[in-house]
Amino acid sequence: MGEEPFRGIYRLTLGDFRPDLTFILDLPAETGLERASARREGGERYEGMGLAFHQRLREGFLEIAAAEPERCQVIDAAADAGSVTERLLEALGKRLEAA
Repeated sequence: MGEEPFRGIYRLTLGDFRPDLTFILDLPAETGLERASARREGGERYEGMGLAFHQRLREGFLEIAAAEPERCQVIDAAADAGSVTERLLEALGKRLEAA
């Protein structure tokens, strides 16, 4: 299918809008699926789409981050929630100081 249909939908709905900062919480797809399975909250709408789908999704987000490093901040989300929160707050603080 490619990216262009998604870019067209984005342009149609949001025009030139781009957020100033986007956090991408990154972890291996296997780990994300394990966490989702352990939570058992909600349905399996996305979790049931399989490992290959989630690996492609992760790759897509990392490609966005590489293409727009001034906007995207990749946070390693493999640690516990408290550590991830600290990393997020640290990254946000640095961004606000630079502004």
